[in-house]
Amino acid sequence: MIFRINRILDSGGLTGSRHFRPVLPINPENPVNPVKISAFSLIEVVLALAVIAFAITGIMGLFPVALKSAQESQRETRATFIAQQIFNDLKASPRTNLLIAIGTNLLDPTSFVTPQPSFTNAWSNTVSFDVSGAPIGAGTNANAIYLASVSSTPNIPASGLARVQVDVETPAQAAAANRSKYTFITLMRQ
Repeated sequence: MIFRINRILDSGGLTGSRHFRPVLPINPENPVNPVKISAFSLIEVVLALAVIAFAITGIMGLFPVALKSAQESQRETRATFIAQQIFNDLKASPRTNLLIAIGTNLLDPTSFVTPQPSFTNAWSNTVSFDVSGAPIGAGTNANAIYLASVSSTPNIPASGLARVQVDVETPAQAAAANRSKYTFITLMRQ
């Protein structure tokens, strides 16, 4: 790089010494206009860091919200699975001897809650489920994560139909007022 050198005379004028100092680099294409050296000032750097810190703080603040939303979504999905499982069990069971399965095998008589009357009478029952949505037993259970209350009301909305409602609540150990509740309703023939 080529530097232009300015001669500066001593301001005192007594010694007559000359000082030389480089000014700016010379632009080889245009020696009249020196090359400007560009750099960030301290203020620009501080402002950039403040903007980045503000953005990162906002992004980090979204993590708890996203985690809570993901957990709620998982609970709702599991509750939907449980309700669908109950509806399928009710559709598969004989109409005259309605049973709610608490096991995975509908043909195994030890895997059922006590027999319920058919859809021609009103009834309700509660079944406990574990964290994966597998049935544990009738009523509340110490290991239960989900509680499903199943009820049937005959002849609603029309004669020959029964309104079946499944209320899935979680966590099962919490007080009823502190549980998340998901309600599912379907109609079945009597």
